[in-house]
Amino acid sequence: MKVITLLLHASVGFAWTITPRLPGYLSKREISINASDYPAYRIDIPVDHYNASDNRTYENRYWVNPKYYKTGGPVFYFDAGEQNASPLVPYFLYEAAGPSSVMTLAKRFNGLAINFEHRFYGDPGVGSFPFPMNASGMAEGGYEAYKYLTTEQALQDPVYFAHHFQPPGLEQYWSLLDPIYTPWVWLGGSYPGIRGAHMRVRNPETFFATWASSAPTEAAVDMWTYYAQAERSMTRNCSADYTHVTNYVDSVLANGTTIDKNKLKLDLYTAVLSGPGGMKPETVNQTEADGLSNAAVGNYLQLPLSFYQYYGFEASVKPFCDIMETFNQTHTATTDNGGTAPAIASESGIAITHNITAAWNAFLVGIAEIDYDSVPYHDDPIQDNSWMWQYCSEYGYYQVGNPANPHTIESRFISLDLFQSACNATFPVGLPPTPNVAAPNKYGGWHINPSNIMFSSGEYDPWRALSPASIELGSPHRTTSQVVPACNVPPANDSIFGIIYRDMVHVSDMRALLNTSDVNHQNFSTVGFSSPISTEPFYAGVSLFQSALEEWLPCFGNGTYGSELVYQSPRSL
Repeated sequence: MKVITLLLHASVGFAWTITPRLPGYLSKREISINASDYPAYRIDIPVDHYNASDNRTYENRYWVNPKYYKTGGPVFYFDAGEQNASPLVPYFLYEAAGPSSVMTLAKRFNGLAINFEHRFYGDPGVGSFPFPMNASGMAEGGYEAYKYLTTEQALQDPVYFAHHFQPPGLEQYWSLLDPIYTPWVWLGGSYPGIRGAHMRVRNPETFFATWASSAPTEAAVDMWTYYAQAERSMTRNCSADYTHVTNYVDSVLANGTTIDKNKLKLDLYTAVLSGPGGMKPETVNQTEADGLSNAAVGNYLQLPLSFYQYYGFEASVKPFCDIMETFNQTHTATTDNGGTAPAIASESGIAITHNITAAWNAFLVGIAEIDYDSVPYHDDPIQDNSWMWQYCSEYGYYQVGNPANPHTIESRFISLDLFQSACNATFPVGLPPTPNVAAPNKYGGWHINPSNIMFSSGEYDPWRALSPASIELGSPHRTTSQVVPACNVPPANDSIFGIIYRDMVHVSDMRALLNTSDVNHQNFSTVGFSSPISTEPFYAGVSLFQSALEEWLPCFGNGTYGSELVYQSPRSL
């Protein structure tokens, strides 16, 4: 059984659809996409943008689709962020399984579509690497390499790229495509959304407009609020029992006898190794169970939430809740049988209606019955290490338990010290004592407020907690409005221009998944930037951003740009 913890972010998460067993189409072997069908171009980019005496460069990958481009059309730049960009190309530049934001807007405004890869990410051997990567996915040279993976170096890459953009086959347009003469429009979700927001503050002369989806612009070391969003989305009985179980386990681990602790660990470990339909493991190693750390136990408690980030409560956690709250009698009528028997699933939860022992046993049944191991998962050590350096050095986002939260569903043993020790073990040289969140937050954090930007977010997105649309304690509680601001005019400081998608979670709007028979959409390197459960956020987001561009594009340059690219509204009768 693999233990999955969402230290991420961003754009990469875990896809899961269970009702309550894995649907057949998810068990199919994933087909591979032939990368040679989508050849990458390369541009030489400085390793160090801020040292004139350092003339080293590296090759950064990018992809272009000029299908809809007409002279003078905008450049629509899609940022891949903290992952290998190659698997995204068929979906965003060629719409393999449904429409994408970048191509829909390119078609509407006769634009050029680009997918750009972030430094220190990509396919082994051919990615965008300023330094060679070894077999374990680490940059050779350690800190001497990773010191060039910073917010500022990475932000300067697309700026340099935009001003040196010379795509093969479009030679006649090279001079015209410079941001001086053509508006560049940034599209990105999660960490790429943060980058797009930073660009509108840092380099508005290069990137004219931005659509920032699910962008946690407030970097923070302590992000206990990550699971607060998940808890809010739960049914109240499941939330209550999850909280009671978490507190019960923490109490045993902190104060129980050795016998109590070892029994709890063995029961949990057995459930983790079990399978649907009451399948039990042939043997359970008592020594292995006894040796589980408190943090490992805490991670196992989070298994039902492993896929929440992209699938939300109903499509991921609810099947577990249904099993737990009915003692795995999900197909039995839950009425009170004419008043002769109590309902199977109580409204207040098992712990309150019965006791904590019953709730714990029901929780174990839920863990056992959900077949987590059947979900396909391909690890990317390059991505894991590069993103870990970024959050350990500058972004934080330590998704820790908070025992002071009366609704906590995360163990207190998932702590700040745990995260920091993992960072220090992986990178023993070069990290600050704690992430330097001031580096990205200098662009505004929660309060970021540039012009020509649209923020979008899911109502229950865990990363909304650190976005401009946050409703958490300490956030500015800005309101979200669909009124398009005037070009180059920021909205009022207490508001943002954008949209909140009801019941949705992380980056649900950058593309629409229409071909659900495509098994590749279950590959965790491609599921990001779209909603596997609804196409509505895509169409709503694209429509609103299109309306914004119709307002903003004519003011580019001397104020007469692209009048022929913007449709005129029909006169009223």
